[in-house]
Formats: sequence, structure tokens, C-alpha cells
Amino acid sequence: MATSAEPAGPWEERVVYSVEELVALLSGDRLMPVQDSAGGHRRSGHVFRGMSVASWSLQTSLERLGSEPDQVEGPLLRNFRKSAPMGMFSGASEWEVLAVAQHNGLPTRCLDWTASPMVAAHFATCERPYLEEDGVIWCLDVGRWRSQLLPKALLKVLRKDIAWVFHTGTLAGEFPGLLALDDYLDDRDDLLLVFEPPSIDERIRNQYGLLTMLDGATKSHQMVLAAAERAVPGLVLRIVIPGALKPLLRDFLDQNNITERMLFPGLPGTADWLRRHYGPA
Repeated sequence: MATSAEPAGPWEERVVYSVEELVALLSGDRLMPVQDSAGGHRRSGHVFRGMSVASWSLQTSLERLGSEPDQVEGPLLRNFRKSAPMGMFSGASEWEVLAVAQHNGLPTRCLDWTASPMVAAHFATCERPYLEEDGVIWCLDVGRWRSQLLPKALLKVLRKDIAWVFHTGTLAGEFPGLLALDDYLDDRDDLLLVFEPPSIDERIRNQYGLLTMLDGATKSHQMVLAAAERAVPGLVLRIVIPGALKPLLRDFLDQNNITERMLFPGLPGTADWLRRHYGPA
């Protein structure tokens, strides 16, 4: 039985009933507008997050851990850094440690996103136990986030860097670490940052991976984005993929090489792809 398209929020929600409808939505003016960019290309200003079940909220792995996030975040990162092999991190950047930790499965305050909506569609359809459940692709308009919600001083940093989002180097230049980030604004405001992790392996590169984080380990992406959507309508779009569409969309993605073999290079990814390829639809 498919779940209902929850969690309800102030954002627009679109249900797609065919692969053609999904492709048209992803390539339409809402998500891929005509822009005055170099070469006249159409570039999406969004980042995307695919989830197997539409009713799941945007919880970080640190929230899901079940311990008090602000009590365990520091020890988690400190012990991860202590246990990592020599040379894993360049310099003393806490942001690089955070990104590498997230990439390797440590509970952190970060959420994984991608610049590719098709990669997001993969993560919304790849988990067999949830194949009959409605999935979802979250779409966040980074262009509007930058121009309307990012503090002007930080927007100036991005413009000076000629960058779309932050990376670990620019974060280190503005914030010595997580404590400095958490103290940047007063308690009445929330700060959402979108940043690129270092390309430490093919997995990050192939997935077009990006991360978001908030200025506080206990803060909720779900609540902060809901408030941001009320302030800037149209910032967030949820594309719901009915469970009935998932098998056909899954086959479409496989045919176009959006598979575990490509997104998780190496033998484990190949094995996961083959298990699904030769299993029942």
C-alpha cells in the first residue's frame, strides 16, 4: 500500500504519473529556466534529494542517532578524526573532516543532495523494501536561497569566489569551525549553508554530490526549510513518485546508466546493481 504524500508543508507538491511527466517537469521552466549564462545554456539553479518514502521527513543522520545531537557531535567528529588514517585530511579544516565523515557514514548534521535530478530519482527508487511506497524528490532553489535568504556578507563571499555554493575552503575562510558557525547569527535566525564536499573519490564526483547544514546540531532541516518557504514562496518543490510508477522509472534509469554501478564505483556497487538487475521487477 502506497503512503500518502506527506509530510505536509507550505511547499508546492507535484505528483507525476509517468516517466514522460517527470522528465517534462525536470526539464521545464520551473526547474531548468532560461538563464543569461555563458554560452546561453539552460542551467538548473536547484539541488535535489531523493527519498524512498514520501512521508519521511528531512532528518539528518545525527538526528536519527537518538542521542542529544549537541552533546555527541563534537566527540563523534573528534574520535573520527583521531581514528582516520594519516593524510586523510588536508590541513586542519573542520569542514573537510565533516564532509569526509558524512561521506563515510558517520552521523553528522549534514544532509546529502545532488545537482542531478536523475541521481535523486535513483535514490527515490532503488530500495526494494520500499518499492510499493510513494517516493519523493525534494527540489531546493539554490539561486533564490542565495539571493533572498543568505546573509549579504556570505553572498559577497560567493560572488567574489565566482561560486554557486560554498566549498570547504571558503567555509574555513569564514568560520574556523562549527562553534563559530553556530554563533554567527542570533537565536532568532537560522542559517542554511549549501556546500560542495571535496572530491575524495569517484563516488562523490559521479553523484554530483552536495551537502546542506544548519547553524546548530539540534536544528531541523524540515522546520527551517518550511519557515524559509513561507518567507520565499517557491523555494522548495516536492515531486512525489507514486509506488505504481517506481518499477517503470527504475527501468528507465537503469537503461540510462543511473545505477549503483555508476554511482558507487567498485565491486560492491556492481554487486548491488547486478542483484537488482537479475532480481524480479
